[in-house]
Amino acid sequence: MSAPAAAYRPRNPQLSDYYRCVEDYFETFVRIYDADFSRQYGFWRPYLQQVIDLYLDCGDLHIDFCLL
Repeated sequence: MSAPAAAYRPRNPQLSDYYRCVEDYFETFVRIYDADFSRQYGFWRPYLQQVIDLYLDCGDLHIDFCLL
């Protein structure tokens, strides 16, 4: 007799520290980027907002499947 299959445990990215940090502080980062970071790191690249939005939506089946 074979061993029973492991139970499915859906991941919950919203509980990770990284997810919460991005969710809580990314808007502030975008707002202050030009004043605080553009001299050292160059102009703001708009695709970063798209990537972060996809990351925050990934795993939320109410929205859609992850496109990353």
